[in-house]
Amino acid sequence: MRRLLHVFTNDVRRHLRAPLVIVVFMAIPLAMTALIGAVFGPKPGANALPRIAVLVVDRDKSVASKLLLGAFDSARMKEMFEVTVIGESEGRERMKAGRASAMIVVPERFTLDLMEWKPVALTVVRNPAEQFLPDVAEEAVNTLAVVLSGAVRAFGDEVRGIRAMMDLPLEAFPWASLAPELAKAQSKVIAASKYLDPLLIRLESEEVKTAGSRPAVTRADVFSAVLPGMAIMFLLFIVQTVMRDILAEREDGTLRRMMSAPLRPLELVGARILGGWLMGLAVLLVMAAAGRLLFGATWGPFGYFLLLGATAAFWVAAFFALFHALVANRNQAGAIGAPVILVFSLFGGSMMSPDAMPAAFRPIGLFTPNRWFIDGAALVRDGRFPLAAVAVLGASGLALLALAVPALLRQTRSAS
Repeated sequence: MRRLLHVFTNDVRRHLRAPLVIVVFMAIPLAMTALIGAVFGPKPGANALPRIAVLVVDRDKSVASKLLLGAFDSARMKEMFEVTVIGESEGRERMKAGRASAMIVVPERFTLDLMEWKPVALTVVRNPAEQFLPDVAEEAVNTLAVVLSGAVRAFGDEVRGIRAMMDLPLEAFPWASLAPELAKAQSKVIAASKYLDPLLIRLESEEVKTAGSRPAVTRADVFSAVLPGMAIMFLLFIVQTVMRDILAEREDGTLRRMMSAPLRPLELVGARILGGWLMGLAVLLVMAAAGRLLFGATWGPFGYFLLLGATAAFWVAAFFALFHALVANRNQAGAIGAPVILVFSLFGGSMMSPDAMPAAFRPIGLFTPNRWFIDGAALVRDGRFPLAAVAVLGASGLALLALAVPALLRQTRSAS
């Protein structure tokens, strides 16, 4: 054991003296995560809906049209709509240019037709380039039309009386008869207020918040979802680089010289696998810490993440131990290793979400460490223990190790 640790510490010192490759492989996933988060992450204030630009052409310019426009002046409506009263020709030019979501045209005689209980139509011109905002504007106008129609019907007698008096000359206006009519109108207003205030039915909002949930997706959430996939992909590259010492020592004769010392083959093989495992875990933890500091990425309970990371790093070390026992030289390892890692990353979810893949390709990801690490990291972020990921990576890693150790021992003994 003492000789194994001695070889391990010498390997670590050697890699730390020339850390450029490892540093680059750590920087790339952080840079890619930053780029993806900047492109696809929500911007500050992006969750708020923009004010809907609405143009109003008022051909009527009378009482009812003023009431309609006045409804858009309420504080609540101003938060949703930006209303501009405009001429019809200029309004249609703006609509053609896509500078408004909708245009409302109030027809001539709008007020008079309402007072005479004649059907009347408000025209809503929609912007075809927008999908949802014109619908909101149209529904708002429809609601206002229903309210105004209900008011006209509720005060039908008074409205008809006012309409009849509008045609009379001023000297013939029956001022004395207005008092009883106003009293009737007052009683209707009082009766309506009793029904409408307070409302019998009110809405109360309630939010159900589950563990780890947030009211909206933030940029930190995007980074937290992207970074595990990037981290496991470049962990594969880093451990492959560290474990390539197995081939380098065999090709340049270092392995033969080491075996002439009082060092057993199992100790040398164990040092190489232990080095790949612990170096991989250390690099993974550094990337996790950098993601936390730079992007605010969340990883969940540290103990759960540490166990998941250790299991994933162990799997990768065991895989590349077997891989380097099977290939002939460093050139062959480089030619085959990179495509294998890219295939793992593509089907495992580092490059593309499994949901975006064709259904026939999704099961392939279950044979990659990427898929299990990414799914496990998502569970840890929610505060749950990644039992399936740890079990699968641990069991399959032990199986790979059981195949790698005898193959590496045969190579070590043949070199001596």
